[in-house]
Amino acid sequence: MDFRLSEEQEALREVARDFLAARWPADKMRAALDAQPALVDDDVWKEIVEMGWLGVAAPEASGGIGGGVVTAAVLAEEAGRGILPGPFLSSLTAALAAESCGDDVLLGEIIEGRSRVALAVEEPGGSWGPDAVCLAATPCDEGWSLSGTKILVRDGQEADVLLVVARAPDGLALLKVPADVPGLARNRMLLMDGQSASELVLEDVRVGSDARLGGGEGGLLEAYEKATVLCAADLLGSAQASLELATEYAKERVQFGRPIGSFQAVSHRLADDLMKLEIGRSLLYGASLALDDRRENASALVSAAKAWLNEAAIAAVESALQIHGGVGFTWEYDVHLHMRRVRCNVACHGDADFHRDRVASHMDAALAAEGSGP
Repeated sequence: MDFRLSEEQEALREVARDFLAARWPADKMRAALDAQPALVDDDVWKEIVEMGWLGVAAPEASGGIGGGVVTAAVLAEEAGRGILPGPFLSSLTAALAAESCGDDVLLGEIIEGRSRVALAVEEPGGSWGPDAVCLAATPCDEGWSLSGTKILVRDGQEADVLLVVARAPDGLALLKVPADVPGLARNRMLLMDGQSASELVLEDVRVGSDARLGGGEGGLLEAYEKATVLCAADLLGSAQASLELATEYAKERVQFGRPIGSFQAVSHRLADDLMKLEIGRSLLYGASLALDDRRENASALVSAAKAWLNEAAIAAVESALQIHGGVGFTWEYDVHLHMRRVRCNVACHGDADFHRDRVASHMDAALAAEGSGP
């Protein structure tokens, strides 16, 4: 398949790249790391909201741009490339979740920047995704009682509303929980890349019956797949930036009277990393298209993209660090910023083994269905 971004998507990519280069240079990220948690400046955040980036995937009828998951992935890739911290990616993820679950009111609040919302899925226990959720949602007179723990909630400390995935008697549910509700404790988690994350401890947290979003389990699972794609896009952007930094350094650094990039050991490694990232790019946008088209194999394609980019991104940033030599670790160079970010994103929304297992399960199911046919 010959896939190309549309002219509008390419224009958005260029606008985002230029904006982030001007308004969020690497020096700002270094300063944010010193003053953790790393968050964008209020004036930069205001501009992001005004440009409509949070509604890039939402339908125009809901106040969005109508670009779908593919266009959202374009922005997430540029966010990774530009080392843009929260709350951009968490807010974009929450907007996709609100859209998937049919909450236009919440979606409008996110798009307009009136409410900061964070998605809370992962829990302690060593696995990922909605299938591993144990946090209980018990019906009560007022609506729902929630008890359990969530971890790695990106920008959960700064959120006004938390979208909590819980296990109700009739299946998985996504519930809106105000950040100031009694019984909710938000404990900050320290991440390698300096970004904000929380552990949420809920002890008999009460929310009304209208707190549950629609869409059923299907909408919730779709929202998680979209969140995983955005994480993979961020990985791709950061890894691509690392590869470009390493390539430029290899052209400038001279040893034995010639640039180190002229040595096969260096040039072949860079070529291998480029090949891996291009494969990852194809997998990423193939998965994004599948989500936009609501194809049956979308979840398998999402897992294929995340599994591949988890490993390809690590390879790219490690190559960049080693090609830079000792200076790659120093504060003044940008390579360590991408290393931090990639390492954190690899640990979010499932590692490579988790996603390869999901792909294998999909293939087993497809083969079983084929074998049971006429």
